[in-house]
Amino acid sequence: MYQKFFKSIYMSCILVCIPFFAHADLSTRDAWDNLKKLLETGGYRVIGQEVLVGSDLSIKDVQISFEVDAQTDINFDISSVNLTKNKDGFIHIRLPEEIYVQYLNEDEFGYKTEANILVRARELDFKVSGKLPEILYQLSASSAGFALVELLDNGVPSPDFSADMEFVLADVNSTIRVDGESTIEIKSLFSASGASIKGGLSVLSVPVELNFQYVMSQLKSNSVSNEPKISITENLELALSKGFSSTSNFNFDTSQLNLNATTPSGPLSLFLTTGPSSLTSALSQSELFIQTDNEQSKFKLDLPAFGSNFELDFEEFSTSLNMPLLAKSGEQQFGMRGNLSGLNLSDTIWNLFDANKLMPDDPASIKFAIEGSTILNEGLTGQAIIENQDLDPLEFGQILRFELKEFLFDALGVKVEANGSFEFDNEDLETFEGIPRPMGTASLKIKGSNAFLDRLENMQLLPSETIIGARMILALIMRATGDDILLSEFEIDEKGKVYANGQRLR
Repeated sequence: MYQKFFKSIYMSCILVCIPFFAHADLSTRDAWDNLKKLLETGGYRVIGQEVLVGSDLSIKDVQISFEVDAQTDINFDISSVNLTKNKDGFIHIRLPEEIYVQYLNEDEFGYKTEANILVRARELDFKVSGKLPEILYQLSASSAGFALVELLDNGVPSPDFSADMEFVLADVNSTIRVDGESTIEIKSLFSASGASIKGGLSVLSVPVELNFQYVMSQLKSNSVSNEPKISITENLELALSKGFSSTSNFNFDTSQLNLNATTPSGPLSLFLTTGPSSLTSALSQSELFIQTDNEQSKFKLDLPAFGSNFELDFEEFSTSLNMPLLAKSGEQQFGMRGNLSGLNLSDTIWNLFDANKLMPDDPASIKFAIEGSTILNEGLTGQAIIENQDLDPLEFGQILRFELKEFLFDALGVKVEANGSFEFDNEDLETFEGIPRPMGTASLKIKGSNAFLDRLENMQLLPSETIIGARMILALIMRATGDDILLSEFEIDEKGKVYANGQRLR
């Protein structure tokens, strides 16, 4: 239910922050008709009283409604929309500075939830220019956002639960360039000097009270998409097969989160800051690609009632994922990468497991990169997975190749490095009891394991038998090559036999 509610907030903000579509070389009436058509194609119902004076068009008492599902409706109440074609060649679209949005949900038991939201824009300037088929939309505002006015349960405020929320963008600038007919190419740029979201909630029966504020500076985004007539909201798999593609990047310079809460166990506060961060994504019939990058982050949690505070910080954290989505007869590639470097833990966290400081507390790093290939028998879009949720994972496709390009763990005085590459026989599910038989080689290098086990034994966190067992396993599969350096070469042959340094293990 609340997922639908936040979706309505997102859609409300879009109505202010992103331009409506209209053709500048057409009349104001054509522009309004085009806007209505686009909204109605997206599932919206548009009602308004049109008044044409010369070339200017006003639409009074505009009502825009959207049926999310059989239980949920979203209604936009816009007093008027005015379209003016100026001598400079622009069509200016004027909207009210404040728009009320109503979210209504009635569940199967007749329980009604209502949220009233106020969407606001200050010094809004929205204009359209260009000639078909290339059109440019330009929007600017000194500020834009929304505020949660009230939440109602069955028509009255809840006696137990209350919440407030406000989201504001400052110095908003947006341009969207649209070109094409059967397939439309859309290029967009967006920037804002800052963003702030703040709010709180209170639950009397628990009791819990929470307040937060999250701010970002220097937001920027850009995107390019090619959109066929099939909407991705209707059928993602069909839209992709028809040529839908999109690439986008979102980044900001800094961010800061402050959260304070009062709970039955006592007060708590949470503080988070980040440096330069970005999110890049690409979607096409070839694959889904997502990459995140974050620098210089710090996290702090204070629990005064327990006399504790927990802190950590790291220099860099990045991830990436590429995977196919559509079922195809040929081989498709996938991959995943991750990197966490310069991780430091505060003394409070460190003392939870090493109060006597027996372990080195140098900054930790973890890095990995995998690649592979597969043949998909079923698509991996959300709709495809829901339709085939009873299938065994192996029935979705076949893993042909898996390669560990890189693995690094450097922490607690231990450095572990590994890599390997394997191919899979999907016809043989017996050798490894239901898993396609792998064939390939891998290597493993560990530096500092003996010193680490000595320190672990002195800490007395584990029974001595466990430490002895770990030493025996390392001696079985590894060979010493230097000062506390162990190395092992693994192999799985075409018959499923497993070797470590030439010695058969299976």
